Amino acid sequence: MKLGIVGPLDIVEKIKQIIQREFHQIEPKVYIYNTFIDIPRLIDHDQPLLDAILFAGETLYSYTEKRIKPIVPWEFIPRNGSSLLQVLLKIALSQKCSIDRISSDLYDENILLETYKELGIKEDQYQIFTINKQPFEDDFIDSVCSFHEYHYLNNHVTCCITALHNVYERLAQKNIPCFRVDPTANVIRQTVNKMQLYHLMQISQESRIVAISIRIDSPGEYSVFTDDEYQYIIDKTNVARHIYLFAKRVQAAVVEVGKQDFLLFSTKRILENATNNFENIDLLLTVKKNTSSTVSIGVGYGLTAQEAKYSAILGMEKASKLGGDSAFIVYNHNKIIGPLHSGDSKWQVNPDQKIDKKFLIVSEKSGISINTVFHLYGIIEQEGKTRFTTAELAALAGVTVRTMNRLLTKLERHGFCFEVGKRVVTGAGRPSRIVEIIIP
Repeated sequence: MKLGIVGPLDIVEKIKQIIQREFHQIEPKVYIYNTFIDIPRLIDHDQPLLDAILFAGETLYSYTEKRIKPIVPWEFIPRNGSSLLQVLLKIALSQKCSIDRISSDLYDENILLETYKELGIKEDQYQIFTINKQPFEDDFIDSVCSFHEYHYLNNHVTCCITALHNVYERLAQKNIPCFRVDPTANVIRQTVNKMQLYHLMQISQESRIVAISIRIDSPGEYSVFTDDEYQYIIDKTNVARHIYLFAKRVQAAVVEVGKQDFLLFSTKRILENATNNFENIDLLLTVKKNTSSTVSIGVGYGLTAQEAKYSAILGMEKASKLGGDSAFIVYNHNKIIGPLHSGDSKWQVNPDQKIDKKFLIVSEKSGISINTVFHLYGIIEQEGKTRFTTAELAALAGVTVRTMNRLLTKLERHGFCFEVGKRVVTGAGRPSRIVEIIIP
């Protein structure tokens, strides 16, 4: 764990020594500031390289939070009752100061009141002056110093209590009695331990097994696939290829279940990063654009692999019942997110037309029957290429060259076919043109 430590030199060194002595799995990186305004600049660049950032006090934390956004966990070391008791003891033991009249800039003045109460000192026996200014302005240190100086010079207080290193140094230079509230070793130890446990919990959460259930949607009752089982099998093979490519990207183990179902097992962190926290499940769009099928997807979380699998299948079944081409994220029975779609509006189609939509578009624009378009698509898939000579294509389609030329002319008019060259098929005669067919 890489932990950034932000604070004045002496406190940072104290924290670092405790970490090096007791927390061997933590690698500390220190950031020493001269003034508050240095802090955002110090950590902003390095923040992505750290696992967490620990501030030496709440004021530093609050000032920085207003200027840069945390992208890793942030925490501050609190100034609790034990730290304050330590300072009050120093004041009581001093010859010139007393604890009955003080000024304080502690961020939480309730700590002061609670500590005095625990010491058995009644409210009418002491007077505390506190500053209300919040540590969000760049002149905060100047304001706090002026506050303490005013009350001391006007004999309202015998000394000052501060949680701020810069204030402590400035008042000391002016010979104004000032005591700094530093975190005790035990408070530092507790805070670092809490951050380490949180980090380990995050790692555990991110490493949780996530199951992904994928089903290739069945063709509709009137789909051209119902009359050509051979072509449907070819298309399913193409879909499976894209599923395996997706599995490779999310580093998932794949289990084929039956003829059209797949189970993938990945981790929470890898899957959420690959899908941008499920904002883009690109497998839905990839399958739709590159095959004639769609898929139903369920992503399942659980405390065990079996529970994750059950949740994934539940999500997939919900997507399938809605007509497919969608996904559901199932965290538990009470938290189900979906349906999520591919996100490309031109691919959002009626469930009854989900498989034949691309063929229908080509058919309507070119004036060629949808079955003929489907047949040409089958040839392209079977041969594994999109470029053919006219004679070659006619032979594969079982029609004459003249008939094929008429079909290709209609496709050319609407941008579904292009002539890309010519070739002499036999030793004599006119060259046969080479065309490329594009069925989007």
